[in-house]
Amino acid sequence: MNFSRTGLLLWKSFIGAWLGLLGGASAMLGAPGQFPRVADEASRVVIVANLNDPDSVELARFYSDRRNIPRANIVALDLPAGEEISWGEFVARLHEPLRGWLRAHDWLQAIEMEASDDAGRRKMSVSGHRISYLVTCRGVPLKIRHDKELPSDSPATERDSFKTNRAAVDAELALLAQSHTRRDGVVANPVFHKAKPDMFQAGSMIRVARLDGPTFPAARNLVESAIEAERQGLIGRAMVDIGGPHKTGDKWFEAAADQLTAAGWDPLVDRERKTVESTGRADMLAIYLGWYSSKLNGPFSLPGYQFAPGAIALHLHSFSASSLRLMNGGGWCGPLIGRGVAATFGNVYEPYLEFTHQPQLLMEALLSGSTLGEAAYYAMPVLSWQSVVIGDPLYRPLTIDLAAQSMERDRLPGRLASYVALRQLAKRGEVDAESVLPEAAAAMRAHPSLALALALSRLREATGDRAGAVRELGLASYLRTVRADEWGLMAEIAEQLMAWEENAAAVKVWRALLKQDLPPGPRMVWLKVAQPLARAAGEFELSTVWDQEIMRLTPPK
Repeated sequence: MNFSRTGLLLWKSFIGAWLGLLGGASAMLGAPGQFPRVADEASRVVIVANLNDPDSVELARFYSDRRNIPRANIVALDLPAGEEISWGEFVARLHEPLRGWLRAHDWLQAIEMEASDDAGRRKMSVSGHRISYLVTCRGVPLKIRHDKELPSDSPATERDSFKTNRAAVDAELALLAQSHTRRDGVVANPVFHKAKPDMFQAGSMIRVARLDGPTFPAARNLVESAIEAERQGLIGRAMVDIGGPHKTGDKWFEAAADQLTAAGWDPLVDRERKTVESTGRADMLAIYLGWYSSKLNGPFSLPGYQFAPGAIALHLHSFSASSLRLMNGGGWCGPLIGRGVAATFGNVYEPYLEFTHQPQLLMEALLSGSTLGEAAYYAMPVLSWQSVVIGDPLYRPLTIDLAAQSMERDRLPGRLASYVALRQLAKRGEVDAESVLPEAAAAMRAHPSLALALALSRLREATGDRAGAVRELGLASYLRTVRADEWGLMAEIAEQLMAWEENAAAVKVWRALLKQDLPPGPRMVWLKVAQPLARAAGEFELSTVWDQEIMRLTPPK
C-alpha cells in the first residue's frame, strides 16, 4: 500500500470517528449537574462473552435484553476458563479477536499494520471509536499474570514496583482505541477528573465495566438491582468508614463524607482506626465507602446480610478483586456482590494507593447525575493497571432526588418507604423536635420499621415524653425474626433504652435479639452486655441462662 492511499484511508477513518463522536455529543440531553447525558448510550454498548461458558453467553443476552442493547452488539469469543490468564492467551484469544471484530463491525476506526509488538499485538493506526461502554461478562478472564519472558518497556527511571506487565484484563481492553500502548506499568487515563472530556480525550480510550460475581444469579443481580434503583431512586442509608493506613486515603474518605452530608444523606461516619465491628449498625446500606482490611468483615460478614437495592460499595485495599468467584474470599469485591451490591470497584493485583479509584471523585460524579461508567473513569487515574469496575455502566443511581422519592413514598414497599421517611426527617434536623414529631409519627403509622421507631422515640424524648419514647421502642421486643442487617440496629435500640435507664424494656429487646441465629462473635459481645442487665432488672432465671451460654462460648484457657 503506498503512502498516499494510506493517508487517504487514515483521513477518512478519522473523519468517520469524529462524526461518530460528534453525533454522540449532539445527542446530549440537559440534566442537573455537570455530567451530560447521552441519549443513545445503550445502543453503543458492546458486550463481550465467553463462547465456551453458557452462563457467560446467557448473561450477555440477559443484559442486552434488559437494557435494550441490540443483540448484534454481543461478541462471544473462544476464551479459556479461569480468572487468570497469560499474556499469550490474552493476546491470541481475547485482545486480537476482539479488536478484529470491533474493526469489522465499524466500532473501531483503525488501519492494521503488518508489524506486531513483542507480545503479539498487531500494530494499528487508530483514529477513534463509537463505543459508549465495553462490558465483559462473567466467564471472560479477569486478570493477566506477569510474564517475565516479555522484555520490559518501562523507562529506566521508573520505580521497580511498576515494571510489571500483570494487569486487569479490563484495564488493558480500555486501551483498544490507542495506536501504541505500553505493556508494563501505568498509562495515564485521559478522562481522569474531567467531567466533560473533549472529543479527543474520550476517543482515545474505552470505558470498560464488568458483570461478574460469585454466582451467575449474583452477576445478573448487578443489572436487576440497578434497574430497580433507577425506577424508584437509590433508597437507604450511607456509611463512610474512615481510618486507614495513609493520610491521603483518609482525606479522600473525609471529602466523600462531606459530599454525602451536603447532599442530604446524613452518613454514619466511623473514624476508628479499625473497620466497623460486626456489632455495628448497618441496616439498609445504599452507599458504603471504607478501608482498610484485606478480608470482608464487620456486619457485612454476618450470615444473610444484604445491602439495599442498587447499593454502591467500595472497600479500598490491595487485591480487593483478586477473585470475583468467592463469596467469602478473594478480597471484598466478590463478597460484596454476593451480598447484593449493584456496583463496586477493586484491584486484581497490588495497585498502590495513588492509582486506585478515588472515593470522593466517585461520589462527586454520581451525585452530579453521572452513570456508573462515567463516574468510575472520572475517579480512576490510570489505565493498563489493576483496577476493575463491576456493575452496569449505564446505571444512574442518583438522578431521582429525595423530593421526588417523597412524593412517591406511599407507593413504595413499606421498608423502602420508611427509609425515605428517615431521610426526610434527617433533612429537617435543624427544625425543633416538636414540629417534626407529627410528621414522624404519621410516617411510623404508615410504614412501621425499627429504624423509624428509633428515630421517632428520640424525637419524643427530645420533647420531654420519655414514656412515649420507650413505648415506640416496644416494637423491637415483639419481633420473632430480625433481618441480619438489622441486628446492629436492634442492639442500638437496646442500648438507647439502657441509656435512659429503662432496664426492663432493654432486657426485652436483648431477649428478642439473642433469639436470632447469631454467630458466636456478636452473640458473645451482646450476651456480656445483656446478662448483668437482666440480673439488675430482676430477671434472675434469664440472667442465669445467659451466664451459662457465655461460659459455653468462652474458649478454655
